[in-house]
Amino acid sequence: MKDIFNKMTQKITEVKDTMAEGVENLLHLENFTDRFSCISDSTNNLYAQYTSELIALSPIIEEIGFKTTELEFNIRIPPSVVLCFEKLKETTLEKKQEILELHKENRFLAPIVKMLTTADDFQDKVTLGNFKFASVKINLGLSPGLNLVLTPKTKSLQKQIVG
Repeated sequence: MKDIFNKMTQKITEVKDTMAEGVENLLHLENFTDRFSCISDSTNNLYAQYTSELIALSPIIEEIGFKTTELEFNIRIPPSVVLCFEKLKETTLEKKQEILELHKENRFLAPIVKMLTTADDFQDKVTLGNFKFASVKINLGLSPGLNLVLTPKTKSLQKQIVG
């Protein structure tokens, strides 16, 4: 029995040491810089093109009723972009369709508008109470997502809730 316990302890120690070495290698700064130095000029040009296309969407999205408040470009493996919006006004579905048709050549517009419409639909179904929707964040990347940020309606209300 003692022999089995010693063998198990030895295997656990080996696995732990292997994992620790792997984590150390992963977190080593040279490994990070090696990964990013592998990004070619064509990849950088592609990132720059996507960035320009997303920036150009801002005035179009305002026509749909949302103001772009922030663009976050995460140049990493895998890359992602987070677009932050604040709702300005209500826009009819017909108006959205008209704008989409007018800009149908833009590959990013339709998915972003669909996600903003989903956020709108969700907001309509939620009883907010003392909260309001502050912003909508859309993550475009390997794992796309939609984040809705709620904040208290007033700062004095926030103090009452905490205190």
